[in-house]
Amino acid sequence: MRMVASVPRFASLAKIIFISSCVAASCTLLGMVYDSFAIFTHFICYFLAYSAVIAVLTFTTFFARRVWSPSKWRKGAVFVVFVQALVPLSLLIPNRSVELNNPEKFSVTWMNLHYETAAVNELVEIVKKRPSDIVVVAEARTQQLAEAFSDYPFSREVTSASLYVFSKFPLSKVTSVSNDNDRDFLVVEIRVKRRKFTLLAAHVRWPIYSEHAKTLANAAQWATRSENAIVLGDLNSTPWAAPFRRMLRDGDLKHSRQGYGWLNSWHIDSDKHFGLPIDHITYRGQINNTNFELIETEHSDHSAIRGEYVLAGKLTRKPRD
Repeated sequence: MRMVASVPRFASLAKIIFISSCVAASCTLLGMVYDSFAIFTHFICYFLAYSAVIAVLTFTTFFARRVWSPSKWRKGAVFVVFVQALVPLSLLIPNRSVELNNPEKFSVTWMNLHYETAAVNELVEIVKKRPSDIVVVAEARTQQLAEAFSDYPFSREVTSASLYVFSKFPLSKVTSVSNDNDRDFLVVEIRVKRRKFTLLAAHVRWPIYSEHAKTLANAAQWATRSENAIVLGDLNSTPWAAPFRRMLRDGDLKHSRQGYGWLNSWHIDSDKHFGLPIDHITYRGQINNTNFELIETEHSDHSAIRGEYVLAGKLTRKPRD
């Protein structure tokens, strides 16, 4: 009777591990195109690390001696790593600047305070060290903010969404924009000397909910209503997710992270070693981004993000004395 050689156990296990990394990579790439897979883009850097470990393993003698055609395995593993790496590395490419005539400078800081009074006090200290013309926050109570930003003469809020904006520049045309089964937007016009732009602040639900994509689409629609606009907030989306990419495209928005890296702003562990880039500042029109930074915090699960911008566009009437 002829004996049939059995497949080595290691080879079977290697196939399972390799296929699992391919499945994870495929789901991530599909999340860049299809809304139903968008949640997988949150973990692309972790899937990438997993695939990289497997790729390194294929180069070892231990691996080569236990599988057939090790060179094919090696090429396949490297290809999976390469394809995934292109996505986060795309954030290292800076935005193209718009040619502006005599622009005005301003800066914006955003932070989700997670209803922690200690986080409010921490943000106050951050703003003292890294001055900002406009501060926008989420997940805070009115009484927590009563004295925190008293040196900002202009402020507005949408308490139903727990969104607040504090500004050293005049605010006007304040609007609360409703979303289907999601938090409202805070929309306000900000005048920087004789130039103006619309600021839309948002705290969007997670992409596991169908409302997520609709809310981002609504943000894009509102952004296009103004010559100059900034859309910012806790958008609960990575820069690579399909709904976020569509918001940038339909709203003609640029992402402030471009050229600065992924900068994880929300953290899943208390030591903040692991996180996701889900807080964003985007802009459109006669605006250029001149700096963007993430400021690590201790008392909220979100870090603060801060951007510096220059603004041009149509001149408004001079204010009366």
